[in-house]
Amino acid sequence: MIRNYYTDSFKSGIVPIISTTQLIDGTVKSPVIVADNNTPTNIATSVTIVLTVLNRNILRGMYITAPIGGGGEPAWTINDNILVEAVTYQATTTTITINIPKALVAGTTLTFFTINQSSWKEYNLFIGTVPSPITIQNNIAVTGGQILTLNTPDTRIQAGMTVGGIGIPAGITITTIAADGITLTVTGAAIGTLAANALLTYSFSVLPSISVLTINNQTVTFTNPAEGFVLPISVVQITGLAGGLSNLIAVN
Repeated sequence: MIRNYYTDSFKSGIVPIISTTQLIDGTVKSPVIVADNNTPTNIATSVTIVLTVLNRNILRGMYITAPIGGGGEPAWTINDNILVEAVTYQATTTTITINIPKALVAGTTLTFFTINQSSWKEYNLFIGTVPSPITIQNNIAVTGGQILTLNTPDTRIQAGMTVGGIGIPAGITITTIAADGITLTVTGAAIGTLAANALLTYSFSVLPSISVLTINNQTVTFTNPAEGFVLPISVVQITGLAGGLSNLIAVN
């Protein structure tokens, strides 16, 4: 299906790595840490951070991460793109201006670093499979437990899908599919009594989506992307998938 489309436009394709720490080609996105273990004194939502030490290694343009935010905010991660916009060195303290207002718990250890983005390789992503709800009659009778057995394998059914239908309690989710392709282990309540070849619907509880990172370290999320097409953006990293999106190809 994709061969003719890519003959003239792209040179090669790989199966991409899905990771918050690795790039598409498997390269670990390791920051070069220049300065860390500095203690901020302010805790309010602000663009100003005052450190209790003088550190001239902290420079404009560095990224900042923190293990905890403030005021209910989550930790600061590399993908939040929190940057040093300005820095002032005092006699015994360092005052930093960041690019977006953030809350921070006083005494939090901060990490300042630069990223060697010049070596990151950009890819275009081909979307292989965007699953839709599946309604079929393909099971043997069940009298209880948390095993649902199909008559024949159906490759459209994936772990993580919910199962619904007459005789199926709410909240039943497939946790594993055995190598035989017909034995499904579910979580939640026991299945109960289920007739053979009952009309069952298999679906994901969330819409298919993919979160990616651009060469500029910007996170973009696409929800319900079109199957069989290329995302309209060049990316360096895939940070997350949801809703059963699969069979991706990274091409350049």
